[in-house]
Amino acid sequence: MNYTHEELTGRLKTKVMHSKKGRLNILNKEIPFQEGSGGLDPRVRKFLAEDTDPKTRRPLEIDDLEITRSRVEVNSKDLSSGIRSEKTKISLADRQISLGIYNRTIEKKPVLVYLHGGGFFERDVDVMKNMCRLLAQEADAVVVGVEYRLAPEHPYQDGLDDCFEAVQFIYENAEKFNVDAGKIGIVGDSVGGNLALGVHHLSIDKPWTISYIGLLCPLVDLSDVSRETWNIKQYDTTKDYELIHQELVTMRESLIFIQTLYLTNLEDVHLPLVSPLLRKDKTNLPPVTLVTAEFDFLRVQGEEFSTQLLDAGIPVRHFEYKGMDHAFVRKLGYYPQAADAIKEVSNHFSQVLRRQNS
Repeated sequence: MNYTHEELTGRLKTKVMHSKKGRLNILNKEIPFQEGSGGLDPRVRKFLAEDTDPKTRRPLEIDDLEITRSRVEVNSKDLSSGIRSEKTKISLADRQISLGIYNRTIEKKPVLVYLHGGGFFERDVDVMKNMCRLLAQEADAVVVGVEYRLAPEHPYQDGLDDCFEAVQFIYENAEKFNVDAGKIGIVGDSVGGNLALGVHHLSIDKPWTISYIGLLCPLVDLSDVSRETWNIKQYDTTKDYELIHQELVTMRESLIFIQTLYLTNLEDVHLPLVSPLLRKDKTNLPPVTLVTAEFDFLRVQGEEFSTQLLDAGIPVRHFEYKGMDHAFVRKLGYYPQAADAIKEVSNHFSQVLRRQNS
């Protein structure tokens, strides 16, 4: 039976299973209408088996840089209902930073800063727009998407500095954006989650407060620590073994490429701004939503990060999407789990703000 996107997302909302990994409570989002079946979601299986360029199913190399940058994600749709968007720029002494503004209205709203993924080196503007629009609609917030500088032309910490400058600019120009400067959250997907945690770290002694962080399949450890302790036995590969194995190993080895692309000094890999998992003090972090995909190499380090947050006394809501691969949230309108993950992040942000006001 062919289900509509609405039926599939509705099923994800109502069919949530709980599991434990050590101290961590995980909210499991099963494959809709195939709960408990195991293996890849049929949409992911089709995409990996048929729709992807074989060149992208192997570890990335420097010769792939421009090819990857020129590739446009076609499996992404605008699922919002007429969310208004506009562009602006931050003018600094040595550069400009482009921002996409979504859902700015007469009514003052909370603000979410969105930091995109792409391995620190690529940017798909259309995907970012679609994610920002849906996030703005579901959270009833102004969303600001940051077009930060990219590696290798701009290695660590140029892009992170751009993201930090964007948050500072929003705080100092809250009236211009018509946002509540006391209600700032950050959402990042993949390496965007890494940058979100970095911005929070840089903001600790600043006059603004980051009230919430949403992490979508985040890269929280770029060091060799997670890669060397990772084991494929941590995944259920009884179904779709070849596709799952290829996806996991490709991602694992591509992190070496990302590491060398992003860092001019490989010793920096242990810095908390590069590998937040290694940040010793996490007690000052705000409430966090952390989303993982069952068949993502980054899933294991995401689980460890959530466990560390729990140990630090930080409220964390951890979701695992069964049958999904890395960066599934980019495929809005194609994978129903993408829209569901955006809605869960939006709901948690709204709940955090309500508790903040009570």
